[in-house]
Amino acid sequence: MNNLPTWDIVSEAEFKRLHRGVKALPSMALACIKYDEFNKPKRAKYRIVILGNLDCNNWSRESTTAPVMSQLELRLLTSLAVYHRRVLKKCDIKQAFVQSSLPESETYFVRPPQGCPHTPPNTLWKLTRSLYGLKRAPRLWYEKLSSHLKAMGLRNCESSPCLFVGQLLPGEPPI
Repeated sequence: MNNLPTWDIVSEAEFKRLHRGVKALPSMALACIKYDEFNKPKRAKYRIVILGNLDCNNWSRESTTAPVMSQLELRLLTSLAVYHRRVLKKCDIKQAFVQSSLPESETYFVRPPQGCPHTPPNTLWKLTRSLYGLKRAPRLWYEKLSSHLKAMGLRNCESSPCLFVGQLLPGEPPI
């Protein structure tokens, strides 16, 4: 997250000058262990989560939610993949929500997790990117992902905004 950059570090004094009545949101670091197929530890996964339920903005449902694929759509896609002899694959986008930049009109200040070794004492983060827990994080991620898919030549399916269709290679079945 430091390489993206996800936040700017600001002092308490600078926060008091900039915050305009907005409270800094608390955060926490969550860790979990991922296991392999033999139930042996494979890797540790860490995530910084913002307590977005304390966000004082009154966001509409449309500005915070992202489309989700139904079970019926998943079955249809699986059937089409088998019919066209496609190899089914899955992927995990690491730190997906952090890939989305925050609009300039949205300013969030966050208190780093307690004991954060990368943040000096008496400082806060001014977010430049979305983090897990922010109310708008799912929507911002969907908008970023869909813009990339559309740039590749895919288009939204009329009946479902989370399905994208198109033909990337001439002579090949659509995806």
